[in-house]
Amino acid sequence: MPIPTWLEPFALILATLTLSWLPQAGSQRLRSEEYDPSKQVRVTGMLVGSASPDAPYSVYLLVTGTDAKGNEQPWAIEGDPANELRNRGHKDDSLKMGEVITVVGHPVRAGKRPEDRMPKPLRGAIQRAFALAEEGRLILGTEITRPDGTKIPFGHLK
Repeated sequence: MPIPTWLEPFALILATLTLSWLPQAGSQRLRSEEYDPSKQVRVTGMLVGSASPDAPYSVYLLVTGTDAKGNEQPWAIEGDPANELRNRGHKDDSLKMGEVITVVGHPVRAGKRPEDRMPKPLRGAIQRAFALAEEGRLILGTEITRPDGTKIPFGHLK
């Protein structure tokens, strides 16, 4: 049975609201399944990139540190969506490119692919974060420590 013409605008609004809600619900559900809360990772390195896509997508940071042998190790750090970070008082200039930060977080569970939730098309820092995720170099960063010791909550398992 076709929708009456006068109901079409309401149907369109309902469809739009439903579709805009779905990725966020999936994102929240998957994060706790994809990262291992029983393990903790600490990454110290220089902030070399960031991406703040629109909600419901997460903010990603690119950090380059070194391992015990002095080899460069790049990492992608997933946080909460930008709007959630702003609602908690974060400012867009809270972190400066080139500053050395320490990030504590949770590694990806074996066999999980959180990069499948990244916004498409892949460009810039998101593209690099995607590549690092495929290499197993993606963590959910729960806390960032700046050089002055200030701690910034960044992401959480939902």
